[in-house]
Amino acid sequence: MREKAAKVGVLPEALKKEEQTLIEMKAALALEEEKRKKVEVKIIELKEQISKVKAQAVEEFKVSFEMRDLNVKFSQEAIIKGFELCEDRVANKFFEIDLGFLIKGAPDEEA
Repeated sequence: MREKAAKVGVLPEALKKEEQTLIEMKAALALEEEKRKKVEVKIIELKEQISKVKAQAVEEFKVSFEMRDLNVKFSQEAIIKGFELCEDRVANKFFEIDLGFLIKGAPDEEA
């Protein structure tokens, strides 16, 4: 009986220690949750900054000489390709016509 009484006397003290540990753990968890939220906010801010920097880089590239050169090169290639396609169509439709005068480097003759 004395043993049981001693155990019962110790239980409230153990319960208080457990409660205190639980309170401390909850406080630590709340701190960690707040840190996590701050980190998430920082991540969102950094993503927004990255988006702005990307947009600025694209705008700067659009007005650069490199972009202008790319546009010129593309336009030249498009014109040449369009000419070749038209030349092929004319040659297929009017096979009896000599289109040799269109070839680069051909001697200048009257067409």
